[in-house]
Amino acid sequence: METDCNPMELPNNTDFEDDSDYRDFEGTDVKDMRLEAEAVVNDVLFAVSNMFVSKTLPCAEDVAYINVETRERNRYCLELTEAGLRV
Repeated sequence: METDCNPMELPNNTDFEDDSDYRDFEGTDVKDMRLEAEAVVNDVLFAVSNMFVSKTLPCAEDVAYINVETRERNRYCLELTEAGLRV
């Protein structure tokens, strides 16, 4: 998987004071839905015939698409968001 930046190249902004307005955001991170989708595939692959993150539909920070084929040969495209999975 390619990334746009190397996390080691990002500046380390750890100089927040305890009374800073930003202390509530310290340690938070934005989920990359493609990584979440890959985790879902790894967790569920044993129960289906085939399952993979879509290479055709674009993944973003807030949405990813997973193609799945059941053991009964039914095919679905699943949308993964923070709310969960949707057919």
